[in-house]
Amino acid sequence: MSALEELAQAIRAVEERLAEAGTHLVTCRTALTEAERALTKLDPDHPETVVPPGLHRADDQVERIQGMLEHVTDTLRDFVTRL
Repeated sequence: MSALEELAQAIRAVEERLAEAGTHLVTCRTALTEAERALTKLDPDHPETVVPPGLHRADDQVERIQGMLEHVTDTLRDFVTRL
């Protein structure tokens, strides 16, 4: 196996791990949404008293990281294509 083939194989392994991380992030966002719904049901008239403000920040951070993962994955694919 040539050095280029080894590099491409290593990059594919990284892409697989990034895809796994992306799957976990989707699961995380789903769980955050479900948690917000459940908390809102505790006091539907005043959800701001039961839904911690950090919950929305966490969702924003997860969304930001999803975008970063997509960017890194696209960059790696472009790099492998150029090899």
